[in-house]
Amino acid sequence: MLTFGGRAQTAALLVAFSACEPHLVEVQVASEDPAFLRDERRMLQGLADSAARDVRVHLPSLPKKVTLVVQPGKDVIAETGETATAVLPASVYWTVDPDRDVRSIVRKELRPTLFHELHHLARDARVPRASLMDSVVTEGLATVFERDFGNVNPPWGTAPPEVMEWTRELLAQPDNAPRDAWLFRHPDGRRWIGLGWGRSSSIAP
Repeated sequence: MLTFGGRAQTAALLVAFSACEPHLVEVQVASEDPAFLRDERRMLQGLADSAARDVRVHLPSLPKKVTLVVQPGKDVIAETGETATAVLPASVYWTVDPDRDVRSIVRKELRPTLFHELHHLARDARVPRASLMDSVVTEGLATVFERDFGNVNPPWGTAPPEVMEWTRELLAQPDNAPRDAWLFRHPDGRRWIGLGWGRSSSIAP
């Protein structure tokens, strides 16, 4: 989905889920705390496989197997308690606030987050992001896909009334403008400016 976080900053213990049947998603937990997600692992694997299966119906170019790395962290979206980033060729890093209701976050947020991030994997492999506006369009498309095919309404999924003003600002920016500021949180306090324009102009996944 939206790139708010990153990979674990310290050495982490990677624990892979094992099962008799093949999975569409290889789920790993990157944490030094063995209790992190201990009670949610089966649900996590089932939700990840289900989301990947449903996404592939619309995005058949998705890699055959995706790795989902789940890690604890505090740099998350306040409204959801989590954040994610897609890493080519076939990985999604998902950060969850361990001090919140982790089970509820997994149940409510994992599926739409994977819809967003798997869209990134499919598109970024074919259409690299070379400029700020490339990222704006890419994030807008992923948000529309998450919203319409994942059947959710994320806070960044509705264009605000001032979207045309934001559009003029975005078009005035150089290609190398700081993406985090224009996509996620601007120094003036506004959030999701680029996503606002991208989602309002996106007409297809």
